[in-house]
Amino acid sequence: MSRPALVTATDDILSQIYDQTWAIWSDGLDRGSYERYNRAQMATTWGKTHLDRLALVEGDTVLASAKRYRLTLQVDGEDMPCLGIGAVFTPPDRRGQGHAASLIERMIEQAAGEGAGMALLFSEIDPAFYARLGFEPIPIGEATLALRPQSREGAPAVLMRGGDDRDIDNIASMHAARAARYGLSLARAPEYIRHAISKRRLLAAFGAPGLRHVEYFITEEGGNAVAYIVVTRGPEGHVLEEWGDRDPTGARVGAMLQVLAARTPTEAAVKLRTWLPPDFAPPQLERIDEKPAAEVGMLRGIGRGTPRVPASGVFYLKADAF
Repeated sequence: MSRPALVTATDDILSQIYDQTWAIWSDGLDRGSYERYNRAQMATTWGKTHLDRLALVEGDTVLASAKRYRLTLQVDGEDMPCLGIGAVFTPPDRRGQGHAASLIERMIEQAAGEGAGMALLFSEIDPAFYARLGFEPIPIGEATLALRPQSREGAPAVLMRGGDDRDIDNIASMHAARAARYGLSLARAPEYIRHAISKRRLLAAFGAPGLRHVEYFITEEGGNAVAYIVVTRGPEGHVLEEWGDRDPTGARVGAMLQVLAARTPTEAAVKLRTWLPPDFAPPQLERIDEKPAAEVGMLRGIGRGTPRVPASGVFYLKADAF
């Protein structure tokens, strides 16, 4: 019997994968919108060269499939090419035959040949499955943020505007400066940041009217962005998807969230979920209900790479989970 083929999913194979996975990962989209949303992600400038789907197939039959991301991690200050693995799926009638494990191993083998030193995934299932394949968890914490009571009424004196393309380079610089303090982080190039923000906007656009909202704001000084936030509101609650601040304490981010809360009385009581490093402590905010992230980040070394988590910790944004 011939070995199943590992192929880049296109045309009928890709449509078959969307048929199989829509019920699980639809995010409230109908079947057609789900496909358009996924194809649109692959069509961004970053997505065209860094995101696709692979499938393990016998003829025209999909045995298992997964998203492939070509990422760059920063490990102890050094850039390391990384294989990102997402949306691993085996059709129900093909489960229990090792197809998902075979797919992952072959993806890793291929990535190693392209120079990758790490493989990264986020598990929403029992991480023991991936642990058996050599993946180790990395510590990412999720916090719920609440605003501290203000000493006076009204919004703080911070000016905000909608973010746009002119801000992306400043955002990339903000991220690079903060990430340099940690041993493990994702390198966020400008095109990747555009992709990450577009992904949230696309999900809102393809969903039912009013189901989701995306807010992207900037604070600037001297014409340059010095802090930003991306907040989503929808079935998942209020989520601080990503943020950046030239102030090490994050005070501008805290002030921006105060401005959002001041728009309507009910917003002040709203709590935000997000991923935060332990030393990020805007004075306007308090952390409640801290716990490990539901999406368990897991890392595996490829070739000479090792999945060691440096002592200086991990910095990862909620928007970067896949």
